Amino acid sequence: MATLRDIKRKIGSVNSTQTITRTMKMVSASKLRRAQTDLEKIKDYAVKMEELTGRVVKNMPADAHPLLETREEIKKVLIVSVGSDRGLCGGFNVNVALAAENFSKQNRDTYERVGVYIFGRKIRDYLAKRKMDVVKSWVDVKKVDQELVDAVAEEIIELYLTGEFDKVYLSYTYFASPVKQEIVFEEFIPIKTPEDVEYIDYICEPDRIEIVGSLIPRYISTKIYYALIESQTSEHAARMSAMENATNNCGEMVRYLTLVYNKRRQEGITNEMMDIVGGAEALRGT
Repeated sequence: MATLRDIKRKIGSVNSTQTITRTMKMVSASKLRRAQTDLEKIKDYAVKMEELTGRVVKNMPADAHPLLETREEIKKVLIVSVGSDRGLCGGFNVNVALAAENFSKQNRDTYERVGVYIFGRKIRDYLAKRKMDVVKSWVDVKKVDQELVDAVAEEIIELYLTGEFDKVYLSYTYFASPVKQEIVFEEFIPIKTPEDVEYIDYICEPDRIEIVGSLIPRYISTKIYYALIESQTSEHAARMSAMENATNNCGEMVRYLTLVYNKRRQEGITNEMMDIVGGAEALRGT
């Protein structure tokens, strides 16, 4: 049975943990505000880029560009999974990793190979332990900039054009609100034109095919940049929510331990009083 000193030490330990989780929540809230600002800057551009690309490539022949052509036989699939290097953010990383793992399990008889192109140490470690085919992993990325995104887009395009993979999926966490994040798992390459995109017969100069040739790589790099920023924002939101829950749980545990401490102390006082009364009765009897 724990002594009063043990319970008091446990209360102090939980209070220290609560201070840490409260501080981490405040730090995550600050980072979330900055990440939301970055997301707002890229979101409208990414949406317009996707809309423009869809309009330009709509009704174009599939052989107009290699990234538009759907291959007859799809044997090898690549999943680009975006997560984080750090933990303590609830199920943020696990959900993205599970999306790739479940896809691999469900399609093990359909495809000869399912590879994973990873952003984030946590997803890499999770999938590596489960013997997934990790093609490449980016870890300890300090800043998402255009140079990084262009390098990633170039590698992914090269993996597709060389025939190492026949289809590419993109998986990341969409930031719906500070308390809600959703997993996105969508086809990435070859580029599909949404059916609801309105076709506009643009007058192209110098040539439509030439414009598409320069527009598609820019679209791919923009999509990757957008996914990385969305994921960063979702990570800070998930960590802020997780730390808030941890802070609340610490508070509940402190209240419970304080109640136990007070009950245990009251029992000790009652037992001491009973000993005193018993001793007094014994002396009176003699």
